Amino acid sequence: MANKGKNLYSGTVTPTWFDNFWTEPRHAPASLAFGQFTPAHLIMLAVMVVVIVTLVVTYVKSGTKRRRHLRLAIGITVLILELVFRQGIFIVLGMYTPPILPLHACAAVTFCVFIDAVHPNSWTRQFIYAVGTWGPIAAITFPDWANQPIFNLYTWQAFLVHALLMSYALMILIGQDYRPEPRTWWKAAIIMAGFVAVSFVANAIWDTNFWFLNTGSPGSPLEPIQNLTGSFYLPVMVVLVALLWTWMYLPWRRHPAGTRPSISAS
Repeated sequence: MANKGKNLYSGTVTPTWFDNFWTEPRHAPASLAFGQFTPAHLIMLAVMVVVIVTLVVTYVKSGTKRRRHLRLAIGITVLILELVFRQGIFIVLGMYTPPILPLHACAAVTFCVFIDAVHPNSWTRQFIYAVGTWGPIAAITFPDWANQPIFNLYTWQAFLVHALLMSYALMILIGQDYRPEPRTWWKAAIIMAGFVAVSFVANAIWDTNFWFLNTGSPGSPLEPIQNLTGSFYLPVMVVLVALLWTWMYLPWRRHPAGTRPSISAS
């Protein structure tokens, strides 16, 4: 707490290992960044894959009661990681700024996962399938926090929360607790439109970049898309999301007898 509010990477202050672990490193020098697709990043991806596979396999092999407990555990954990851990600690350390607000895409998935864990319903599960099955994996594959030290507390928080979101989406899908319903894809679209609208206003007020509405994440596929499309970036992104959802929902248009999409509160 002694370093509250200080930029440890400026002036003559030399950050210790503990400083790198604890502080919010938006001003960390490039030499401390773990980078994208570096050995450190690939190791983190491997660790997250183990976490995801372990949770999904455990869920699939579990009975009704244990499945509900696993969903609740993940739902509560991701909410704590996002609201209490990330938001709360930044407030305590005096480092809170508008970009930390829980308005990014995976924060929306976090809220839906928590709600779904408490009360399974078609609205949250449509959104979790439509966004939560690819958003978190895209985030850890092309992390916009790659400029942070690999042993930083918030680096691990970011990787872990996205891995848990991905785990939840795959758990209910592979565990056959829920099958996507193409006829009600609009539920996911409405939820997404609501979050995007709020983020659009926030971006205009605070010059933030929630949902990457202003600029594509550096080092991700969004960056060349924006460079190529210019002022048509947002319309092109809407078309690309529509194409992605078409591809995701198309396999579910027809089901053999007895395999109609359903909601399970088990």
